[in-house]
Amino acid sequence: LVAHPDIAMVAMTGSSATGRRIMEACSSSLKRLVLELGGKDPMVIFADSDLDTAAEDAVTWSLYNCGQVCCGIERVYIEDSVKADFEAKVQERAKAFVAGDGTDPASKLGPMVSDMQRQIVKRHVDDALAKGAKKLCEAEVRGKASGNFFPATVLTDVKQDMMIMQEETFGP
Repeated sequence: LVAHPDIAMVAMTGSSATGRRIMEACSSSLKRLVLELGGKDPMVIFADSDLDTAAEDAVTWSLYNCGQVCCGIERVYIEDSVKADFEAKVQERAKAFVAGDGTDPASKLGPMVSDMQRQIVKRHVDDALAKGAKKLCEAEVRGKASGNFFPATVLTDVKQDMMIMQEETFGP
């Protein structure tokens, strides 16, 4: 499809690897191309930040659509002097994001788009924990929810060499 001569322009949002293949297919005909590839969307919290608003935004915009949004917050950098206060506020809010059946009024988080994506998120979290990150919060998965549910999870002490910092996680 991308290489077809009737296609004048291609726009794609996705992984860097797929973007590279699409760019190669478009290059021979100098086809116009727009790519949005693999972001890690940081949030920065300074000591003079409104911590209540920052915590609310961090949780809301990292868990929006189960974290499966290209511009969702994936990591937060916090000034040391407010780290403990900010983490406590985030933990309190994140616990409210119960995953489960959409007909249950207590559910605020739906399923992942696929089991494959749920496994990617699990692999990133497991890798971070194995390399020294700490789990601040893991919200509830309610009832007998079947499907690709993954609990809202908050990690701290995450390092740059962890998969969760290097690859797009795309989950809660």
